Amino acid sequence: MQASASGLSFEALAIALMTHILDKFIPVGTVFRPETVSELFALRLAQKLGDAPAARHYLALAANYTEAQLLSAYRRTVRAAGNGDRGKRFHVELERIHSNGNHDHCTSLISIRVERRAVAAAIFHGDHLEYTDSRQLSSVQDRAFASAVGFINWMLERFPVESAALEAIPNGHEFQRQILHKAICGALRERMLPIWEVVKGDLLEGYGHPPLKSRKDLREVATAIWPILAGTHAKVFIQDAAILGLHVQTERLFIIN
Repeated sequence: MQASASGLSFEALAIALMTHILDKFIPVGTVFRPETVSELFALRLAQKLGDAPAARHYLALAANYTEAQLLSAYRRTVRAAGNGDRGKRFHVELERIHSNGNHDHCTSLISIRVERRAVAAAIFHGDHLEYTDSRQLSSVQDRAFASAVGFINWMLERFPVESAALEAIPNGHEFQRQILHKAICGALRERMLPIWEVVKGDLLEGYGHPPLKSRKDLREVATAIWPILAGTHAKVFIQDAAILGLHVQTERLFIIN
């Protein structure tokens, strides 16, 4: 069909066609929890396009397009569509892409989970989980601070990274964790590392449709993505660090410069 014959532009025809296809394909209200890195990417793409119920469709797109092509179409969509129907616009932009694009997916990160009596860290290179470790902390405050900061410095000496991530602790909550958190942030800033602070609510929303409800749900996603992290209770904080790190590395992909 030619655009001139119907009076419609290429863009209008493409949107109409994709609407027809998506209306047939997308199971509305489907529960979606990622079990792989690729599934998390597809979910976050769908969420950022305001199309979360269609997450499985975006997973299918990821099998036919490169990540760079999908990200290029996403960026063009955000710039062109504003707060309009991003899902439809995205498919138009995807049809127009012919090259693989260019995207740096290999930024290194240390992701840190701080608890009152433990600290855990995960090292990422891009979306690849490279190393994890944790330390139990003393009940004596000064010893706990020294051990936590020493552990993070040891990790950074062993694995030079470009940025860091910690889960934000609301003001007025868990005084001991707050102090440890600040001490670790100080150690990171001494090394001039930019710090991502992520609230728990963003993790719950980012790892499921509909959003997850609890830390337990997040840990179940972690062990689905990385079965090696399943096991004893001692690994739960490592699971938390890994979930946080992958969230940040995935969010980084969608930054519009």
